[in-house]
Amino acid sequence: MSIPKTVSQAIGAEVRNAFLQGQRRDPRDLSLVPPTGPWKRFWRGQERDERWERPALLGLLVATAILYLWGLDSNGWANPYYSAAAQAGAQDWKAFFFGSVEWGNLITVDKTPLSLWVMSLSVRIFGLSTWSILTPQAIMGVATSYLIYKVLRRGFGPRTSLFSAAAYATTPVVVLMSRFNNPEPLMGLLTVASVFVTLKAMESGKSRGFALAGFLLGLGFLAKQVQALLVAPALMTAVLTFGHGRLTQRIRQVTLAAALFVATAGAWLLPVEMIPAALRPYVGGSLTNSAMELTMDYNGLARFIQIPLTIQGGRASAAQDDAAIGDGGLRRLLNENFAPEIVWLLITGMICCVVVLFLNRTLNLGTAQRNVTTVVCVWFTTVLFVLSSMGTMIHTYYTYSLAAPTALVVAIGLSCLWRLRSRVVLRILGSGLVTASAYIALRVMEYSAEWPLWTSLVVGFLGLTGGILWLLPTSSHRVSSAAAAVLLCSFLFAPTCANLFTIGTQQNGTNPQSGPIGKSPTSLSRTMLAIKSGKPQWLQQTAFGAKPSSAVVDILANTSDQQWAAATYSAQNAALYQLESGRPVIPLGGWLGTDPAPTLEQFQDLVAEHRIGYFIWQQALLERGELSDQALAITNWVRSNFTDQTVDGVRLYDLSD
Repeated sequence: MSIPKTVSQAIGAEVRNAFLQGQRRDPRDLSLVPPTGPWKRFWRGQERDERWERPALLGLLVATAILYLWGLDSNGWANPYYSAAAQAGAQDWKAFFFGSVEWGNLITVDKTPLSLWVMSLSVRIFGLSTWSILTPQAIMGVATSYLIYKVLRRGFGPRTSLFSAAAYATTPVVVLMSRFNNPEPLMGLLTVASVFVTLKAMESGKSRGFALAGFLLGLGFLAKQVQALLVAPALMTAVLTFGHGRLTQRIRQVTLAAALFVATAGAWLLPVEMIPAALRPYVGGSLTNSAMELTMDYNGLARFIQIPLTIQGGRASAAQDDAAIGDGGLRRLLNENFAPEIVWLLITGMICCVVVLFLNRTLNLGTAQRNVTTVVCVWFTTVLFVLSSMGTMIHTYYTYSLAAPTALVVAIGLSCLWRLRSRVVLRILGSGLVTASAYIALRVMEYSAEWPLWTSLVVGFLGLTGGILWLLPTSSHRVSSAAAAVLLCSFLFAPTCANLFTIGTQQNGTNPQSGPIGKSPTSLSRTMLAIKSGKPQWLQQTAFGAKPSSAVVDILANTSDQQWAAATYSAQNAALYQLESGRPVIPLGGWLGTDPAPTLEQFQDLVAEHRIGYFIWQQALLERGELSDQALAITNWVRSNFTDQTVDGVRLYDLSD
């Protein structure tokens, strides 16, 4: 009796899948023998995994950790503004909760404090150092790479998942931020974790999964506010379209996640709003001493609208007077400032996103694959649109938000094209995509004159070789493995080389950049290099802070009788004096010296109570003329009522006299 065709096809598919996933039940295959002992299980992984998969994953994570930790202390205090806040949080629990810049609790940083909490706890445990501040950031970067692998592993094979994790781990902006103390690493970790948890919850339909996803996204909001919400449209679309149960049940699931998000985000915002202003520090970055205003305005709408570079309402509406960030639209991401951070695989990701959408029916994706693909494509499109349409308050490292969806969509798209190589048109498309990716890398490398010639030759060779191998039919496993190795190198070689420039260069200040210095005199990297050397001096003090005088640091270190050792502007100057002296220093006017805090009356009261040791004069910032009215009033009052002295070229006013 013959077997029905549909049954034979099903059996054949099952056998093929079992072979691809390494699930054959041949008793002679020793790789399928369940490992014994915890270490063997850790090394071998699950029984269904191929024998090489877990060692490859562990090797990738170890290599990523080395990349992120190598020479980490060369970055010094990284962004002194956040390092000083981490120091303050380690000294005082009130400063810890509010995210105060100094442990006198006069003013906070201009962000929500979750990422500071991690660094403050590390400093409290291990002491104040570069390693205690930056190591948690590197660990978060490695953990995010692992989660990228886990997100794809639920629906795709080990090769696709490992490639995605490797693509993410070697993205230049990811390497840059994983070695820096900005909030991006924590935001990225929590965002990808919310994606992973949501995908699991979509399969099980369990309410606690959606509640956990909302909680994680709420924590991401407390790390970087609105930027963490760029994944929300993708998660909502996937759950409402392909979630578990009826539509009404899916709506309840989304509502539950939203409720947990609001509760988590509000757990910090609401107490800060409700505590009387006299009992808490001023909320830096806001005009009305309001955490909600900080969220909705400075870290919200102000990031998406075009704001003229003028002072409005007592604070500078934008801190950009250096290199032009470029026009809006996709052109912005392709210019010499943004492209070295993210564009290496961005164009490939755009094409892969279109390919996946058009081949949706042909691919016949399974449930898990469909869920992952939906989230990734919507996520990628959302972030791409937002970054292209943002206003003037944007930094090049904001492209960090594109790194995870780009790595995921590229891996999915290439996997789907490889799977359909039997079609000549799609085989040509895949080959062209490999070659085009190498061409894009070569164009990005043209933005700098520091690339050696051999790197360009290798990138071109790998691109052409990979394109040819994609066209050839694979007749053996050995040929397929060789092709996979060449293709992996063709996509990741150039960004990996860019990362070598990054880890070999000191990264500090307000706007770090990866890769080599641009060759254009108007490029942001070259401009920031000039600023770091003190040209102009006011911008050096705003972006990096001037190197503190050792003689002045010694004076401040001996001001134990006062609550604050000194007061000055801008925040980077104050932060460096605080970090070096170990004594709190007031950043007058907050981040840019433009917040209306402290007021002249508050400052006069503190001086009358002998709570401030010195006032450090900053002539360059005064000449710039963008300080708040309160900061200028304090400066004039100090000059009129106290006698100055010059110590090692620094003009000081002794306020305790």
